[in-house]
Amino acid sequence: MKVKIIKKEDNKVWFEVEGINTQTANALRRVIISRIPVMAIDKVAIYRNDSVLDDEVLAHRLGLVPLKTDIKTYNLPSECDCNGGEDGMGCAKCSALFNLDVKGAKNPKTVYSGDLMPRDPLIIPVYGNIPIVKLAKDQKIELEASAQLGFGSRHIKWQGGLSSYEIKDGKFKFFVESYGQLPVDVMVSKAFEAFKKDIDDLESLL
Repeated sequence: MKVKIIKKEDNKVWFEVEGINTQTANALRRVIISRIPVMAIDKVAIYRNDSVLDDEVLAHRLGLVPLKTDIKTYNLPSECDCNGGEDGMGCAKCSALFNLDVKGAKNPKTVYSGDLMPRDPLIIPVYGNIPIVKLAKDQKIELEASAQLGFGSRHIKWQGGLSSYEIKDGKFKFFVESYGQLPVDVMVSKAFEAFKKDIDDLESLL
């Protein structure tokens, strides 16, 4: 297998791969979108919610906010020895905590992803202008949220980007775009590492 970078800009990269078939190319594409761990809010403790959204819907919207990810510092929950922690929110080794405490003013107030207050300054929303909910006068939201590493194969909120490919002149030309949780070069590099590990694991069983 031979890989060549064609172009890279911002959170996008184009590269071509030689020496593979369609099945291998599709397997690599699926690894890119579903096997690279990124952070997402997974557990929410809601202390007050006066908004029009049910607690479950509010928690779901928070989970879909893409978060900057530090895969070197945090453990996967399944590999952490805290077993979820006493309160189910994990520990400092596997969870990044956020607080949200917002109250509606005289006019309707939109709560944005940027209103989430992180305990870890490295784990923050990729975009601060994602609307979460609107609050009327005196309505309030108060909650604590826990973000953890996960895989897109489990839930779309842990998908770090998108990937596609086309076949030209016998070569597979890939396009990968990161949603911002990880730099696109890190995302592709980790995908090839995971892909190689899968092949090595399979060969060891044969």
